[in-house]
Amino acid sequence: MLRVVGIAALFVLAACNSTSVDTGATPSPVIPQGNWTEKLAFTGEVVGQMSGIVPDTSDYQTECTGSRTRNGETWSDTFYGVVESGGPVWGVVFLIDNFRGAGTYTSTSLIVEMNSADQSQVWESQSGDQVTLTMDRSQQSGTVDATLTDATSGKTAAEHIKGQWNCRG
Repeated sequence: MLRVVGIAALFVLAACNSTSVDTGATPSPVIPQGNWTEKLAFTGEVVGQMSGIVPDTSDYQTECTGSRTRNGETWSDTFYGVVESGGPVWGVVFLIDNFRGAGTYTSTSLIVEMNSADQSQVWESQSGDQVTLTMDRSQQSGTVDATLTDATSGKTAAEHIKGQWNCRG
């Protein structure tokens, strides 16, 4: 009997001395890609309408932190679609620093970016640009009205995005 207790004690000690791996902080969950509908109008250097997203590839991934983001965290939505049927793929990024839930965000806490799939063309919100994003209670849809600066040339009001966005899977 003493021998059985000794063997059991060895197993317990071995389990207690096992090494653990520190995985670091867990990122905000991402809503999987689905059939996201977009109703966005683009004017400026790129002109047209975006009505949905395109399938993910190895070059770009559509994702949204959505309703799982807590106050004080960063909320983000990145999606890719075509502005005109058969045209090139464009990426749109919304990034809210210090998220506070549903409501209206402006250029003080919001970054809006539009880019070509290969990142050779980029427009982004900068100080002085008029940028507003509203978010409904689901934290997965709302409206955007953003005037963007050409990141390469510095030309202000080079691109404008306006309409309804959605990141529901």
